[in-house]
Amino acid sequence: MQKKLARVADVFVQRVEKLDSSAKAEATWTEMYIYMKERDRTFYQDTYPFEGLMNSAYDVLGILDRKDNPIHLDWIDRRSQQIKPLPNTIRDDLLRERLLTRFPADDDPALGSSRNLAVVQTSTELLLVAARPILTGDAKGPRRGTLLMGVFITQEFLDQLEKYSDLQLQLAPLSSEQPLTQRSAKHNLSDIAYMSDIVKISPHIRVLNNRWITGEIYLLNSDRQPIQILSVRSPRLEYQQGEATLNQLTGVLFVVGISLGIIISLLLDRAIRNQQLLKISETTLQAANQELQKLANLDGLTQIANRRYFEQVLQQEWTQAICEQYPLTLILCDVDYFKRFNDTYGHLKGDECLAQVAQAICRAVRQPGDFVARYGGEEFAIVLPHTDLQGGLWVAKAIQQQVQNLRIEHTGSPISAYVSVSLGISSLVPEQGTAPEILIEQSDQKLYSAKQQGRNQIVFY
Repeated sequence: MQKKLARVADVFVQRVEKLDSSAKAEATWTEMYIYMKERDRTFYQDTYPFEGLMNSAYDVLGILDRKDNPIHLDWIDRRSQQIKPLPNTIRDDLLRERLLTRFPADDDPALGSSRNLAVVQTSTELLLVAARPILTGDAKGPRRGTLLMGVFITQEFLDQLEKYSDLQLQLAPLSSEQPLTQRSAKHNLSDIAYMSDIVKISPHIRVLNNRWITGEIYLLNSDRQPIQILSVRSPRLEYQQGEATLNQLTGVLFVVGISLGIIISLLLDRAIRNQQLLKISETTLQAANQELQKLANLDGLTQIANRRYFEQVLQQEWTQAICEQYPLTLILCDVDYFKRFNDTYGHLKGDECLAQVAQAICRAVRQPGDFVARYGGEEFAIVLPHTDLQGGLWVAKAIQQQVQNLRIEHTGSPISAYVSVSLGISSLVPEQGTAPEILIEQSDQKLYSAKQQGRNQIVFY
């Protein structure tokens, strides 16, 4: 049951981490830092139109000055397709979370990596919030304000989470009859099996009846105090089977333990003497493994992710998209007439061309959760979570423009004096029981169509 609770809690943690990644990108953007100083009236409207935000991973965007006064505090109304000011009640409740805007001093080295994450309970909504200090492009002070991003925790989200986890979920506020500190003591949060900035899992599992067992996850505010309880119910059959197995295992271990005790006592002294050496060896091995893992995921020529890592990431995003029911877009991009380029300029120039195209694609992809990989040969793959077909088309056009800006001469191309690319786009909201190969097949078909239509084209599903 604890593993199931941890799986549910991880969904909240992953969601707020993505939110924080987006907040960090905007808060350490040079243009944002300049705006906070000069307050150009057109900057906000030009930078954050609805068309650019409708597929974003957040619902609320806020920009506060150094004194925590809101300059902008808006929400994305996807039904009316407008950016609207937050209703006053939600706005006021959000601004009362003072700890969201508390960061280290400007001369503190920790300022650049500081962040605040919380669940915020307003009078009408429950929000998952990430806050970052607005800093220079290299994450240095002085801080010019705070950037907030939030996402609503809706019943629709919980329903999808239920479907994904095969559990029953019920979210409710803690009793308002007692002070928060008393409620915390009542629920004994000092004894916790799992904890992050926004969630804590109670270690206590309760049997409700012959059919169900239940556990609890606490959602935390900016002061790390619980404000909501997510009750998680699981069928008891699995628990009973596990309990019976555990009892049998305990008996076996008791008998085996007597024999092992003698052996262990003989080995213990030697193990203690070698403990320091083992720690050093383990640390060295972990560092080596991390470096090997990094190299295993990297394409040596272009210095972006390789196909193996692409397949891992796509599967992860697919599973997450099923759970949260957001659109997932895949772009396959192919360099036009690349064989002719190699024949004309040689393989060394061909390698340089691929490396430059890879970096051009990376420049066109702005959202922190987006992912670029070399799919094979002269083909690249771009994974865009929280992005529908229209958003994918916007990214594809940006890729085309970035590649054109390289102005890499290609006299062997019958369609352009410079290197160009063809792109195939597919976008969908994944459903339970489906696999990401669907997305790959659709994008590949559209890439083939782009080539058939003369190349230097964008074709979408």
